Amino acid sequence: MHHFPRRNPPTNAPYVPSDVEARNYYYGLLSKPRFIARSSPDVWIKPSGPEAYLQPKQLTPLGAHLLNEVWEKTVGPAMDRYLQGKGVQSTSMNPLRIGIVGQSSPPAVIFIGVNPGTLSHELGIEVAVHCRSILVRNGIDDVHVEIRESKFTRAALMYKPAISANPATVVRESFSTSLGLPICNEKTSNFEGTGGFFFIDPAKPGILYLLTTRHVLFHPDNDQNELYDFYDGTGAPRRNVMMLGEAAFKARLRDIEAAIRVNQIIIDQLNMRLVLVKKVGDEDDATAQRKAVKYKIDKAIEAIEAFERLLSEVIRDWQKDENRVIGHVVLSPPIGLDDGDDGFTDDWAVVEMHPDKIAGLNFIGNAIDLSYVQVNDLVTWMCPHPANPSSLQYQGDPLLQCFGTVSDQEMFRPDPKNKDHDNDSAIMVLKNGNTSKLTIGRLNTICAFVREYINGVAGEMSKEVSVLPRDSTSGPFSAPGDSGSVVIDTVGRICGIITGGDGAADDFDCTFITSINFLVKRLAVFGIEANIFPLPTDLYSCPQHLPPPRSASSSVARL
Repeated sequence: MHHFPRRNPPTNAPYVPSDVEARNYYYGLLSKPRFIARSSPDVWIKPSGPEAYLQPKQLTPLGAHLLNEVWEKTVGPAMDRYLQGKGVQSTSMNPLRIGIVGQSSPPAVIFIGVNPGTLSHELGIEVAVHCRSILVRNGIDDVHVEIRESKFTRAALMYKPAISANPATVVRESFSTSLGLPICNEKTSNFEGTGGFFFIDPAKPGILYLLTTRHVLFHPDNDQNELYDFYDGTGAPRRNVMMLGEAAFKARLRDIEAAIRVNQIIIDQLNMRLVLVKKVGDEDDATAQRKAVKYKIDKAIEAIEAFERLLSEVIRDWQKDENRVIGHVVLSPPIGLDDGDDGFTDDWAVVEMHPDKIAGLNFIGNAIDLSYVQVNDLVTWMCPHPANPSSLQYQGDPLLQCFGTVSDQEMFRPDPKNKDHDNDSAIMVLKNGNTSKLTIGRLNTICAFVREYINGVAGEMSKEVSVLPRDSTSGPFSAPGDSGSVVIDTVGRICGIITGGDGAADDFDCTFITSINFLVKRLAVFGIEANIFPLPTDLYSCPQHLPPPRSASSSVARL
């Protein structure tokens, strides 16, 4: 194939890729990022012939590697200093493996993202080669550097209504107290994210709190990036938190209406089937068919009746905006690096839940609803390797309860007994988000460095835990609108909450989460000794047991 500007790329040095290579080098990755440069002299060859096709690539965790010993404190910061000194708008640096789907032990690379349109191929080669030299100087000679166009996105989104393939489940879940609650600021109801997890503070018994990301509730275009600390009686304006913005709520109504229509179509089809059964010659066969068809008709009628009741209740209890106010923000530090040595970004907010919406009677603890995924699929996704079939704590109960945390050390050095489908050590994780719902992924075994640019101005570099897609066919682990979602492992241990992702478009090739251990530590700095595994008995059973309600709504509709 022809490569611009060289007809035959050299085999001993990196080269400027052709436009075809730049567009297709990362074929298979979800966001289809544009390739800029690599430090290796590998030559990309365009497939040719009558059955030519591109082989899809996928990202996989780095796994055990010497780079783990020098990346976070030495190599990563050195690369970042170099990139910033060269004026490169790097958005992320993520050590991982990139290879053809099904390839055993794909090559390890530092996967560097740069803002689209900011780095030429020629300068990209220079940058990639220099970053590779930093690796070699630190004793890492089996890792190369690849650069592609990508942007870091904090995963809150202007809501785009869509009809779900399973409307009943989506609607029910949206109004339940399981994890994955779609939330927004009452004043910016078209900018949505996801509630993370609930907790209580023993110093304030009976009150339930919700942790999510700050950028979901404080729009960067409208709000100053400063400490928000709310106390009753101070006269300060209260920042209410709403479940479902207006567009999202209307979409849920359309989901229910669609479910009613689908079941009515099913009934019409089944009635036509009954007419055909009359022509069956064998009476025993005809009787059996009539019985089976009538059973299905009865089930569809039951479904319609249930959906019609649900539609009536949702309109009655939740249609007014004020009825969907479920809490208010009480604490949120400005987004930025904390003052300690952790390196994670402060991007979190604490919401005090209003007891007229959630209390001891309807609270189930921190649990993710797994009911709309087939058990066989769930087990296959979460336990992809026969060596660890018992790791998923699923015993028929559709609610997977959270009960512990994963240490930072284990996230980056998983138990070698836990294998993914590639037979590599990995922690399989799941989340239930506002946009992409229930998804499965796998933690990378080394931290990523992320930098956000606002109007072309570089922010501070932060450390993040990264989650990669489950496999090449699973789709992204998260999407815009999933910010704040809690991420847990197969036994219900909390890993952290989603803060964003990176990719060339709205599809994320990687998802970034902030460690739960960091979050608990930061809450303690602000005087909150968070118990992140509250029980229904920790809450007041009903609003009458509480002081005057904090919600402006007089409705007693419950989640």
